[in-house]
Amino acid sequence: MKSSSQQYVRVSGPMLTKSWRWALYALVTLLVATGFAWLIVHYGRSDDALPSPMEPWSMKIHGATAMGAIFAVGAMLQRHLLPGWRIARNRAAGVGMCITLGLLTVTGYGLYYFDGDALRRAAEWLHWCAGCALPVVLAIHVAAARLSRRRASSRCRAS
Repeated sequence: MKSSSQQYVRVSGPMLTKSWRWALYALVTLLVATGFAWLIVHYGRSDDALPSPMEPWSMKIHGATAMGAIFAVGAMLQRHLLPGWRIARNRAAGVGMCITLGLLTVTGYGLYYFDGDALRRAAEWLHWCAGCALPVVLAIHVAAARLSRRRASSRCRAS
């Protein structure tokens, strides 16, 4: 039997279950992959080439995955975001995630419904930037959460 000083102390918090984490990672991977695929086939072809059949399929998969991601983020509000805010841990990275996801949602909507070239181009550019940033922001959020849990755990063991 381990002594109390050697025992691992689990610090509870709004951690997602393993299945939720992997679902989120799969959604982000599919969103980024289909977004990049569309960018490559749309802007990678010469001006006189016909559009690639991959172009509409990448957008269809991207849109369906985005709907799943919006549902998943909404479902995580109660279990993850609100408890995380209450315990005041990892707020900066969490706010970064919320801003990135909010920007992707608004600009994704704008790609379909914004009228006028300037507004549409701004939505495209912001959507691409936020989409490229999403995996980085998610990785920072996960790394900050792990560090925060480690610190909280070591404080509990020291007490």
